[in-house]
Formats: sequence, C-alpha cells, structure tokens
Amino acid sequence: MHAFISYNKHDITAARLLATALVQQGVDVWFDEWSIAPGESLTGGIEEGLKTSDVFVLVWSSHAAASNWVGAELRAYLRRRVDDASLRIVPIMLDPTTLPVLVADYKGFALGESTSLPDIAAKITGEPPDIEIAALLQRRLHELAKVHAPGDPFPHLVCPMCASRSLKRRSATDYERDRTYYIIECGECTWGDWTQ
Repeated sequence: MHAFISYNKHDITAARLLATALVQQGVDVWFDEWSIAPGESLTGGIEEGLKTSDVFVLVWSSHAAASNWVGAELRAYLRRRVDDASLRIVPIMLDPTTLPVLVADYKGFALGESTSLPDIAAKITGEPPDIEIAALLQRRLHELAKVHAPGDPFPHLVCPMCASRSLKRRSATDYERDRTYYIIECGECTWGDWTQ
C-alpha cells in the first residue's frame, strides 16, 4: 500500500501523527515533509507522489477546504480514480466542514474523542497481524543498521532484548588459531552475541 497524505499546513500536527501511524502499520507513505528534499521541485514531488499512491488520505478541515494546494491534489487524484477504480480515497475529518461533493461518497473517519489517529491508520490498513508488523520493523532496523553502522558484523542499533542503546562492541584475537572474534554486549541487560 502506498498512501499520499493531503493536508493544509494549519493541520500539520494531525497529518504528521497520521503519517507516523500509517508507517507503523507498514504503509509506504508519501508525506511532503519526508518526501521532498530541500532544493527539489514541489510540484514534481507532489506529482510523483500522486502518481505512485493507491490510497489518497485527505486530512479535511476548514483550512483544507480553503487551500488551493489541497484542492489541486484532490482534483488530480479524483481524475486518476475515474480511470482506476482500485484507487481509494479516505477522508479524515478534523472538524465539521462539509466534504466536497465528489468525496462525500467515500467512507472516511471523523476524528474525535472515541477515534484516534493510530486507530484510523489501523482501519485503513486492515490491521495487519502483529507478526507482519514485527517483520516490517525488523527489516527497517536492519536497513538503519546498514546506514548507521556500515561494515559492522552485528545489525543492531539497540539491544534486541531491552531496546537499550548501551551496546558495547569489541573484538578479540585468538593468535593460536589465527581468528578474530567480534563481540557485542548490552550494558543494561545480560544479552550478548559473538561471531568470527
């Protein structure tokens, strides 16, 4: 699933929390703060995000209703939806502002005391089983370890038992066998590992 988050800057906090909750559910999220680097084209980035997404999440409010950008993104996605019925549009209503006529037919969510953004994210994704979430998180941890500790024989940024950052790494050489051992230990719990 690839989700595009459309929102107005006045609703940035809700949009950020929703984007984070979707990522925690294993969704590939296009969110302008994360997806457009300084110096890159805004319109080019938005166009690419709209083109590659299969779920359009509309963070709707009075601010979004008055936003030219949100309107342009919505019209572009609705145009794609005409040609591809598999695309989904999910409105998230932050206030009682009436949805546009062409969006009002799509099932969405009204944010309130009984509905949180993580709950909404889980419903959008269909609430994958915990084992799927664990697999996605584990894969992401390995990706981060490759970036932040390239060449390290242990793909751990935090302790896999207690999540502490207090990892101690060392090596020891056995000169009789001409072998080097790499050792990792947690400074807070009893976890440790070694390899050659």
